Amino acid sequence: MKPFLWCFGIIISSLLQIPPIDTAKLIPNLGYYVEMHQMDCVGDSNYFADLYCKILTPKNRTMEASVNIMHKLTAFSGSLRVSIPNAKKVITQIFDITFDVCKVLRERKRKVLIDLLVNTLARNSNAMAWRCPFPKGKFESKNISVTDLPPMLTESEFFVNLDFFIPKVAHAMNITLHGHLYELAKEKARRKKFL
Repeated sequence: MKPFLWCFGIIISSLLQIPPIDTAKLIPNLGYYVEMHQMDCVGDSNYFADLYCKILTPKNRTMEASVNIMHKLTAFSGSLRVSIPNAKKVITQIFDITFDVCKVLRERKRKVLIDLLVNTLARNSNAMAWRCPFPKGKFESKNISVTDLPPMLTESEFFVNLDFFIPKVAHAMNITLHGHLYELAKEKARRKKFL
């Protein structure tokens, strides 16, 4: 959809003799923002202590988290599930990905959703270089916000379930997040309607 809009904008600008800089103004903003409603995190105290996660008010668009890793982690896996309700409020799972955390951190080519997760968590973190094995110690990340979302999304409520586990040993941590994805162009139109 986005490439079509760019081509359409260029054609219109050439027909109307509009400068290229003003062409961009013809194309609607296709950005998104996430508003979070509820976040919970629990961990196995044998591996993680002082696990903390919180949505930051007043806008509920950022969060912060910290954890104290009790033992050096050499093998670490994760499972990411994203669900949305349909028109009848039935929850439909749209993503279910299991991944080796260490492999994901080593590789440069990642699935889009996993890359988004890694970049989001690494931003504003005291873990300068996220790599395996994870050393014992405290890790924290502040002002975590979800950005750079793929352009094919639509406004929707969403549920995220992120599990971390030590393969064949223990389920180590669970993070759940409930929120809403808003499209900037639609939000601006709603504001104009009511203002």
